[in-house]
Amino acid sequence: MQFPLLEYVQATADATGTANAVIGPKKYGDRWSVNTLASASTSALESTLKVYRGAAVPTAQVASTYSGNNDNAGGAAIEIGSADKLVFQWTGATPGAVCTCRIEGILTSQRY
Repeated sequence: MQFPLLEYVQATADATGTANAVIGPKKYGDRWSVNTLASASTSALESTLKVYRGAAVPTAQVASTYSGNNDNAGGAAIEIGSADKLVFQWTGATPGAVCTCRIEGILTSQRY
């Protein structure tokens, strides 16, 4: 059974201007097909957002934005299984800035 996926993550930038958040399917048997990642922040500095599958390492990067302050990351759908997580990392933000990303797509549940 499929449902609209409407989630978000939020994190506060630390003293180095980095904010991290992690999210993924909440129940075993659920899968996400992520189509849109919409980033925004309260940073006065121009931040960037990189999104990774599982861990914040270059080989796991699945999306990025030019501006973590107000930009969308699109492209091919990102498939996330029930044991996977998306890791969001904003860099270059003003310390204390609130960074948010809206996650949209399709939630497929095998539990119905």
